[in-house]
Amino acid sequence: MLRQINIQLIDKIKKPIEGNRILSGIMNVLVIILFPIILIVGIIIMVFVGIFAFFQRLFSKSETELELEIESSNIEQWNIFTNFNGISIYQKYVSEIRFGPAYLNLKSEPKIEFLENKLFGDWFFTYSNGILLQQWNTTKKPNTNLIFIGIDNREVQVLEKNIPSVNWEIVETKDKTLELNCDTGKEVLTYKIEIKNVG
Repeated sequence: MLRQINIQLIDKIKKPIEGNRILSGIMNVLVIILFPIILIVGIIIMVFVGIFAFFQRLFSKSETELELEIESSNIEQWNIFTNFNGISIYQKYVSEIRFGPAYLNLKSEPKIEFLENKLFGDWFFTYSNGILLQQWNTTKKPNTNLIFIGIDNREVQVLEKNIPSVNWEIVETKDKTLELNCDTGKEVLTYKIEIKNVG
């Protein structure tokens, strides 16, 4: 008996107005009249929802954007580069050369004006009462300066300009002087380093 009721209900759903021409005609006319109205109402609702979503996105930040902001602010934090005889030098990562070393912004405590708004390599060498740094003149090709900062007076000396290398190594010679070996990829350049007023 249950099986017959189910079959009858399905038949009624398939052909609800079979045999009644007037009711069938009225339904066809209503469908033709109401279809454009339903379509226009649907389009208007979609437009309003789209405008609402646009303004919501415009005035509120998603969780992903907030996470990225927190992450980028963490990346921009200053970390210790070196601490030498009472001067702390801090680094902030800027970027790196493809298949090459990173370059950084530096600042110090107490403040050394020379370090600000310049790029430096991640190389340094402490010597006597100072520190040697690698200042970058450009990121397009290897072009660097050898800088010495005296710790006692915080005086800056540019010892060598426009060195065509970022791969450096310091060697202390037998007569207690320094040599800077710079690998350009084609040859190794050697510079004798003379630092004035080192005590």
